[in-house]
Amino acid sequence: MSTVIVEHRIRPATAHPITGRARWAAAALLVTGALLQVIEFLLERPAGTNAARVAYWSDHLTRIGLSESVGLLAVPFLIGGFAVSVALTRGRSPRLAWAAACFLTCAMVGLAAVHGVEMVAYGLVRTGNTAAAISALDSPDLGLPGPVLMILFLGGAVLGTLTLAIAQWRSPFVPRVVPLFVLAFAILDFAVGWGVVSHSVALVGNAILAWAVVTGYSRTAPNAAE
Repeated sequence: MSTVIVEHRIRPATAHPITGRARWAAAALLVTGALLQVIEFLLERPAGTNAARVAYWSDHLTRIGLSESVGLLAVPFLIGGFAVSVALTRGRSPRLAWAAACFLTCAMVGLAAVHGVEMVAYGLVRTGNTAAAISALDSPDLGLPGPVLMILFLGGAVLGTLTLAIAQWRSPFVPRVVPLFVLAFAILDFAVGWGVVSHSVALVGNAILAWAVVTGYSRTAPNAAE
């Protein structure tokens, strides 16, 4: 008679991917990028046609200059925030995490290009050439670069947001409410067009994620709440 010994392997606890002082830097990246975008939209709050925007810009040059500066400054912090999300999600969903990172990086390239166009228009407004500023914002004929920009910006943002939300939902280091804020942002921004509201929602979601990073949140921990 032979004896069969069955070993029960105990799955080791998953270590948090962000530890030590890096948690505070990661939390700062998450909150700063989203906060800067809220400030950007609060300063301008664009509405109506590009002609209406240019007219508003002409009357509020300092305010719009600050809005453009803050919006451009947000881009590197947003990229840093995406890197934090990749670190939190790649352990459970590596393909989704890296796909989201690629899509969102494309979106940031597009966003930087959009800021470039707006900065050109803003410079034209400052010189008093409002007609040229409106034409720059309308960009009626950009040729091939036009659709490439739209694919990078809108395509990257939509696909990146969706894949990020799925990866976050699967990650034990991200509270389940965070991807719901991500999806709410996507709907309010891409579909409804409420810039201030959508980015405020994104800020709240990122603040919750920042708290999770600082406290070392994990659903695999014995006392962690779902």
